[in-house]
Amino acid sequence: MERYVWFLNNRPLSESDSIRIRKGEVVRFIMINRTMMHHPMHLHGHFFRVVNGQGDYAPLKHTVDVAPMSTTVIEFDANEFGDWFFHCHLLYHMKAGMARIVHYEGYILDPQLRSIRPNLYKDSWYFWGQADILSNMTEGFLTLSNTRNTVTAKWEVGWQDVEDTESEGIFTYDRYINRFFTLFAGTDLLSEDDDVEKIRGMCGFHYLLPLNLESRVWIDTDGGARCNVEKTFHLTPRIELLGEVQYDTHDLWEGSMGLSYMIHKDFALVGQWHSEYGFGGGVQVRF
Repeated sequence: MERYVWFLNNRPLSESDSIRIRKGEVVRFIMINRTMMHHPMHLHGHFFRVVNGQGDYAPLKHTVDVAPMSTTVIEFDANEFGDWFFHCHLLYHMKAGMARIVHYEGYILDPQLRSIRPNLYKDSWYFWGQADILSNMTEGFLTLSNTRNTVTAKWEVGWQDVEDTESEGIFTYDRYINRFFTLFAGTDLLSEDDDVEKIRGMCGFHYLLPLNLESRVWIDTDGGARCNVEKTFHLTPRIELLGEVQYDTHDLWEGSMGLSYMIHKDFALVGQWHSEYGFGGGVQVRF
């Protein structure tokens, strides 16, 4: 859920076909929610009954909440000929792809509506980033992403407890396969005191492990490999415990641990220990 990419039948609206029904049928939707968020699903143009074992006393609704890790079944009479929108009523889920067109076979869309229908299927690109500016180092990322494609630039620059300022820049293109698995390829740039020491190509995968552990594995063009695991623990609505451990066949072990206190949705105070650059503190800015 972290990326807020939301699918129905493993596809977003931008990649989907219509749900085809026939006039006069009784239509049944079986909605299986395997996420940890509620999805109030809304069908335009119809009332439906929730199949909940109550027979004639089943509730008649146009929106029903599909709770986390649950299954909800609805039925309705296909008696409103046309095209109708079916979507999650959390509008940022709908915007991120959790929607479909329910299409009656034989219905012909008005030409004026047909000319603007492609706008409904646009897959928008979004940009965001984060920068940690600390007394011992700075790190962060810039990201440009749509539903399945992500371009990211990451940096890490440290100056404390080392003879010369050390830095690393990682530039990747990621292809989102599903909510657990992403493939990526890119470039790893290492430098010291602004002098480029090494540029490596690399490719690998990101996988979401149990307990929401973020893991990333790659191999590079120098015959090396890297594996890292990171986790954010939300101790309170404002306080986070941050941890990361990394093994690189070139540089061996590296790790960090810290605390973040959110002042504003775009601003936090951070204290952190890094195995290479020691203890430091500063601010985190999100944009």
